[in-house]
Amino acid sequence: MLDRISLDDDQLVLNAESLDDAEINDFLTRHGCESPQSLERIGNHIYLLTSAAWTDRYIPFFADAEALWHAVRTKATKPEHHYVIGMDAQGMASFNLRLGVYFSLRSMLKSLCHHEGDEAQPMKYVFFSSKESFLTKLEVRYAMSYSELMSIDVDEAWAKRAKTLESAVGEEDDVHCDERRHVMREALIDFFKEEDSRNIKFLMSSLGKFYQGYTERYKVYVSKFSVNKILAGIESERVGFLCKVQDAIMAQQTKAFAIPGGVVAVGAILKSTTTGWDFFVVFVGLLISTWMIASLNSNVIGHIDLLGEEFEQSVSKYDDVVVGIDEIKEEINRSRSKLSGSSSAAKSRLRTLTRISWLILVLVSLVLFERANLV
Repeated sequence: MLDRISLDDDQLVLNAESLDDAEINDFLTRHGCESPQSLERIGNHIYLLTSAAWTDRYIPFFADAEALWHAVRTKATKPEHHYVIGMDAQGMASFNLRLGVYFSLRSMLKSLCHHEGDEAQPMKYVFFSSKESFLTKLEVRYAMSYSELMSIDVDEAWAKRAKTLESAVGEEDDVHCDERRHVMREALIDFFKEEDSRNIKFLMSSLGKFYQGYTERYKVYVSKFSVNKILAGIESERVGFLCKVQDAIMAQQTKAFAIPGGVVAVGAILKSTTTGWDFFVVFVGLLISTWMIASLNSNVIGHIDLLGEEFEQSVSKYDDVVVGIDEIKEEINRSRSKLSGSSSAAKSRLRTLTRISWLILVLVSLVLFERANLV
């Protein structure tokens, strides 16, 4: 049907020859004509340039690409239908590629801006940024002539990047959308910081540079959250280690109360002991109790050493982290120092407890030996 539209002087005319009215009306309605009957018709020719018949007075057929550009550049979104009569498919594809990048970046800027232009300068977006109590204002104008648009080299990769940027800040339901907007707004302000031409033409021309700057900033932003998560994980592992060491010490201290109890029991037994065999049985019982306490203390010391090895193995998974490595190493060293001090103190107490147990056994054995000689 499009090949039936031609330019006649200043008019765009649809040749309706051999077409029924239903077919014509369906074509025109699908392309935004609200009242096809309002279009002027002379014989088999329908004159399309009656703006009142079209939705929002937008006629999607144009005599040349420049007329199309001036008709759509102020619109909020890229029109679904737009055709340049007589332009070949390659030329239309190239023009559409530029339109796609332009409207994707317009949509991105609109999502990021704090407010749009005023009546004096309507075609601009205004941004504000505050750092260290210093307010920065950025104005990005999107007015651009047809020749400026066509001077920009655009390819499929350019269009894909522009679409990615638009989607990154346009997904309202995404919980991370506000974070990406914040990062992209800061990247945009930094991008235009040293530039005098603060307009969409410069952004389109240097889209690769802006895209790289944004992605690097966002990676650092995300990695910063990852670093905080890693630091929290290291702290959690350290607390878990200290709790396990403390539990082991408390358990052994509870068992150690059996030593003074055993001494009291030995004292009571000695009052009624009359033979060498009685003294021998008491000695063997106390020896076994002391050996068990010493053996358990040795096992707990080995368990504490094993916990230390597990902690080192656990934190070794952060060796490949690049961003925030200094903070992570500092936290690991701090945790390692605390754990080393805690485990050393715990092992020292256990060894002291073991020595006291053996000392009590020796003293009690001397008393038993003396009493056995007296009997």
